[in-house]
Amino acid sequence: HRDALELFPAGHPDRSGSLNNLAGSLTRRFEQSGEREDLDEAISLHRDALELFPAGHPNQSTSLDNLATSLTMRFEQSGEWEDLDEAISLHRDALELFPAGHPNRSASFNNLATSIKTRFEHSGEREDLDEAISLHRDALELRPAGHPNRSGSLNNLATSLTRRFEQSGEWQDLDETIELFPESINSQASGHPSICHISTSFGSALMRAYDHTHDPEYVEKAMATYRDAVTCQSASVSLRFSAARSWARYADECSHKSALDAYQAAVELLPGLAMLGSALRVRQRALTSGSDGLARNAAACAIRSGQYGKAVELLEEGRAIFWSQALELRTPIIHLREVAPVLESTLKSLSFALEQGSLRDISRNPTDSPQKLISMEQEARHFRRLNTEWLETLGEVRGLPGFQDFLRPSRLSTLQSAAVDAPVVILNASESGCDVLIMTSSDVKHIPLPNLSFTVINKLVRLIRSVASGHRFLRESFLPMIDDLFRGMSFNPDAERSLRQSVEGRHMIRVSDTRLDSEDIFRLVLRVLWVSVVQPVIDSLNLEKSTDPPNLKWCLTGPFAFLPIHAAGVYTEEMAISVSDYAVSSYVPTIGSLLRVLTPAAHPTCSTKPFEMMVVIQPETLPYANQELQNIAGHVPNKCLVKLGVPGAPATVNEVASHLSAVSIAHFACHGEQNKTNPLESSLILEDGQLKISRIMQESTPNASLALLCACETAMGNEDLPDEAMHLGATLLFAGFRGVVATLWSIADADGPQIADSFYEHLFKDYNKVDNVGPDTTQAARALHHAVAKLRSENVSFARWVPFIHLGR
Repeated sequence: HRDALELFPAGHPDRSGSLNNLAGSLTRRFEQSGEREDLDEAISLHRDALELFPAGHPNQSTSLDNLATSLTMRFEQSGEWEDLDEAISLHRDALELFPAGHPNRSASFNNLATSIKTRFEHSGEREDLDEAISLHRDALELRPAGHPNRSGSLNNLATSLTRRFEQSGEWQDLDETIELFPESINSQASGHPSICHISTSFGSALMRAYDHTHDPEYVEKAMATYRDAVTCQSASVSLRFSAARSWARYADECSHKSALDAYQAAVELLPGLAMLGSALRVRQRALTSGSDGLARNAAACAIRSGQYGKAVELLEEGRAIFWSQALELRTPIIHLREVAPVLESTLKSLSFALEQGSLRDISRNPTDSPQKLISMEQEARHFRRLNTEWLETLGEVRGLPGFQDFLRPSRLSTLQSAAVDAPVVILNASESGCDVLIMTSSDVKHIPLPNLSFTVINKLVRLIRSVASGHRFLRESFLPMIDDLFRGMSFNPDAERSLRQSVEGRHMIRVSDTRLDSEDIFRLVLRVLWVSVVQPVIDSLNLEKSTDPPNLKWCLTGPFAFLPIHAAGVYTEEMAISVSDYAVSSYVPTIGSLLRVLTPAAHPTCSTKPFEMMVVIQPETLPYANQELQNIAGHVPNKCLVKLGVPGAPATVNEVASHLSAVSIAHFACHGEQNKTNPLESSLILEDGQLKISRIMQESTPNASLALLCACETAMGNEDLPDEAMHLGATLLFAGFRGVVATLWSIADADGPQIADSFYEHLFKDYNKVDNVGPDTTQAARALHHAVAKLRSENVSFARWVPFIHLGR
């Protein structure tokens, strides 16, 4: 379309049609991707086209409708009332230009009705909904049986009647709706894509009927209708996913036998929302569009049905989709090379091209030339084609004997191999409650958490985030939140009294009447986590206090991901007990991330490259960075060290990134920054700029064993995507490092050198300097365990020692 437009200069009689065609394609792409730039450009093009139609021109009415429809879409995304008001006005103008008997009059009725109904959805004005229904009836009268658009009119009228029933409760509206939807479906050809969204709307109407009548027959019909929508293969993935989510929600609410099937269908569709050929920003946006929380709710449903292994599988398949796709493109395929070398080579080259292509810049601005826009369109088509080729090649691979499950989600038997060294404790927070799943190499145990709810967990997160900010005192306004916290939990009276005293009693004695001591908030939250979560786990695993405790892997879902489970305990003068007495804690974003570092193919052992460690410091911004480097040099032979940020060796973005592929250990003593708007832009701050997540993902790290990030917020995830692990620590883990030491929030500058000194002292204590193969980095979690214990022994505040965590192996 862009090429065609270039052939129609100003004044050409066909330029208006070319403008309209390009605008229409951009609008359809916006509906798929949600890219605001596409819609803005479409509106601009529609305005240009409209200007070419003088009053009385036969195409003026269609151009008015096209512009109005795009303006309505922009209102639905941005909420700018000016767009909707203009859209309704333009639709009314267009309708006036279609006389009775005009073939486009029914479409104009429908377009005006849609915009007015949109206004009702945001204003709640009954008059708007009544007018929309009246206009939909007018459109339907002009579309008799056999008309190609009759199905759409039936669906639109039925949907509007459903909304009026929801507002007024008038049964006749819903009764008519339930008659209209089947006719709409039957008016379409079998397998038509629109059957998906019509069936989804019909299912919702049937559930409204069940709510009104409590007749279980409506539930059965609704579940069957939702299943039809989800299995409509010709529909887009986004529409089928929306249908699956509705099916799962209603089936779960009604305890219907199809609930788990519905959740499974939704989880299986998730990867399709974020196509591999799309740019990272587009994939990330797709994952935020209603997908978060799905896997957790699915797991909760499986738990209620007693299928604990299935719950683990659903959590693994439905979380960290972004990273799962990234790992698919990097999965070693040595065995495939032995069986089908041509397929292996094709898949490998396609994977590399898709991975690099996803990192491309797709940002646009109004000054972009037509040539640049054409180039971007061609590039987008190229990567969509590559994605199709990748899927087709993957299908061929799965047709080979023994490769049926190649790159499919791991089953429980495979996932359990990740627990061969230590149990994996999964904490699941769903809308229906909180649970623990303890996965060992042979079993999955379930522990319900009756004292906790999704709301309570979020309150704990708010409290922790408040005290982690570094302020010594908090305003007394936090007391109501603490009261709400206790009201949302079910403790026996003695336990509740003890917990309250940990805050309120100390508050009265030690703090003024208007402030709360942050140390007491830490004590409260960590004690709640101990009593409600960790102690039941310790008891279930029969762990005992030890000076050399075993390893324990924590896999946290939802808001649990923002809580310091590794520090849970009772910290009072009368009693001191915590997780560290019983276990050495590590975190894993997903079980798959742990499986990968345990797989020999992911880290070949045949490398003869000498051990190499990179230390990156920023002494200009971190006064203690030089001391940190000196402490490290006291434990690591100088010949093994690559020092960046020192005189003669600047710590630039390119220099640091280029070394990631060679080193075994990377230590960063610099600031980090979490970008909450776009986590892929989160970064480590270096001399000449930011080393971003997106840049780190471009690097191959075949020798990477351990990364230590003595920087701020390197394990602070995105609250909007808690299950996607979009933080620097996880990035390095998924990029190939077996283990990562990171921080949950800002640390004191002086603590970096001390932690580094103790950490490397323990890690290198058995280091063999002769063969120079490097230390045993699987002991990194234990080294951090000892380093933090040493820091704690100096009676520092919770905010100083709690943020240090270990990720991976």
